Amino acid sequence: MSTLALLSSNDSSTRVATVQANQAWQPTQVTVPPGIEVTIAFQSGKWTADPNRNHGQLYDANGDPGTTVPADYTSYPVPGAPIGALVARFDGTPFLVGDGTYRILSEKGGMLELCINDDLTGQYGAGLTDNEGSIDVEIAVYANTNTKADLSQPLVSDPAQMSPEVPTAALGPLQHLIGTWTNQNQPDSDSGGPDSPYSYNVMPLPQMDPSSPSGYILKNFRYYEELTFTAIHGNAPNRGGKGQQVAYTLFYEQRVYFAEGPNKDALVHAENGSLLYLVDTEQPLGPYGNGDNPGLGDMAVQGSTPPTQKYNLVKQVSVPHGNSILALGNYSDTGNNGNGVPDIPAVSPLPTGVDTEQYETQDPVSNPHPALTKDPNLALKNALGTRPCTKYIALSMCGDNSSDRGAVTNIGFEQEHANVTQYDCTYWLEAFDNSPNFTQLQYSQSITMAMPINGKTISFPHITTNTLTKVSGS
Repeated sequence: MSTLALLSSNDSSTRVATVQANQAWQPTQVTVPPGIEVTIAFQSGKWTADPNRNHGQLYDANGDPGTTVPADYTSYPVPGAPIGALVARFDGTPFLVGDGTYRILSEKGGMLELCINDDLTGQYGAGLTDNEGSIDVEIAVYANTNTKADLSQPLVSDPAQMSPEVPTAALGPLQHLIGTWTNQNQPDSDSGGPDSPYSYNVMPLPQMDPSSPSGYILKNFRYYEELTFTAIHGNAPNRGGKGQQVAYTLFYEQRVYFAEGPNKDALVHAENGSLLYLVDTEQPLGPYGNGDNPGLGDMAVQGSTPPTQKYNLVKQVSVPHGNSILALGNYSDTGNNGNGVPDIPAVSPLPTGVDTEQYETQDPVSNPHPALTKDPNLALKNALGTRPCTKYIALSMCGDNSSDRGAVTNIGFEQEHANVTQYDCTYWLEAFDNSPNFTQLQYSQSITMAMPINGKTISFPHITTNTLTKVSGS
């Protein structure tokens, strides 16, 4: 096996190499780590895989313009591609490069090798012996210099106060969320942590470019995160005159990082907001429940009646894309609690009215896990399949502008290009081994975005799912 001649080096991540037409696989001396993007770009030169074809004329890395390798010619690196085209491999399946700028993310990594698409073993003729010429190729490796996020400290905390204490019991099911949650390996397992999380993100993005004729691209990936919930030392009462609605409140802060891909460990999402558990009560008399008398009291307005409300769960979301969401839901002790493993339904990210082939096609950069793309909730079910819970609480909330279930607002640019119209979220708090402590948090979140695609408005689900473990002592 021959070695490529390196002509120059512009920096530590770029090489220009000469590929000979009469040699088989030629190592580039460029070893690519897993999950790193590589660009292979034809620069100059000409060659031929058969001087008797193409009127004896040499051609560039796109190969013989008039000849394609038959599909059953297995001694060629890439059957079905042009004879004489530039091809490459990472110690595995060869792929066509051609004369353009070819970008690929090496999922497993390895030594990059290049050669001409020809009969390498001479099975069908002269093979490499009659080849002529060479080409120059630039190889650029985009090294990832990101460092892992330090998730050892809570993202937010409430000021310490002995009295009044946090009204823990009054928070209802939200009390089990208090603390910090991160991606952690499951017991006796190397899965679940930042390097192999039970998570998935399906993110469609509008793109108007000849390379994306469908009008959009995908940016799908696994991710890890830190999510902290903190309770305030009090409540937020809403007075109505004859009755009162009291909001027992958690504030939360969230940071999300790529777990894979060319930008691994970079921040991809940040969010904060609050969760409210609403309780109906009589309205206190006067500012402090004691009429106009000094001190605090428990007196009520004459004829006071607790209001009747349709929803008692609220999620308020603030996202620095210019989106604000108000989502509502219900909780009851009998309707939201269960024993065993929750029945997590399949969820589809597919839009309607537009080509969806890229959702099904594996691509190490844009769609690395098609099975998870088909059903992002599969990541949650995989985690429960490895470690089944024995008890759970399910909390669901929804927000849109077409019903009484909350509202969604967006800045002008987002309204024009990716208008969020609906938000759906379900949390599953889970306990193990019949313990009363809920130490695992799973969620499935879907944000519906209306995007203009090729003259039509298409609704795209943007789905995120994750399995988190409560940080001990938080």
